[in-house]
Amino acid sequence: MKKTTFVFALIFFSFTGMAQRIALSGSASIDPQKKLYKVQKSEISSLVSKRFGKTKFLAKSILDNADRVYMVDDMVVIVNSASMPRTQGFLKGRKLMFDDVGLKLSNYSSKIETVSGKNVFVINEISEGLKICRFTTVNSSEDFVVIGFIQYNPGNEIKARSVLEDIIKGLNY
Repeated sequence: MKKTTFVFALIFFSFTGMAQRIALSGSASIDPQKKLYKVQKSEISSLVSKRFGKTKFLAKSILDNADRVYMVDDMVVIVNSASMPRTQGFLKGRKLMFDDVGLKLSNYSSKIETVSGKNVFVINEISEGLKICRFTTVNSSEDFVVIGFIQYNPGNEIKARSVLEDIIKGLNY
């Protein structure tokens, strides 16, 4: 009886641990510490109309990425990934490209930083009236990219930063 209970407990805990894994394309995944939950496709249109109704680009991003939309602490998170041709200096090139336009805006800042041992290009901006933290990171061979954004409410900058760190820390290639 004790063995059966022990086996069921192991199975239960292994499934609950796996439930938090976010599978990305290729072999990448994220094991977040925070309770990110996937927004159901049936909830997407409601989310878009309530939160992004006055936007064009952000509403389209949510609708186009409906299977990659997550929520945590009233923050919307989108994470996507893809293989790419090996591109040395990819993050620096991406930063130069975004900064070329973004630095002309008053509510834009960007930097490449190290988060949990991974280089990450981070943009903080106000886009269509909403606070956004965009992020891009690549694997060490620079042939696989993970991109995403966190939309958060004013005053939640520290929480958004914590979510970003959690995503990057849990990222596995």
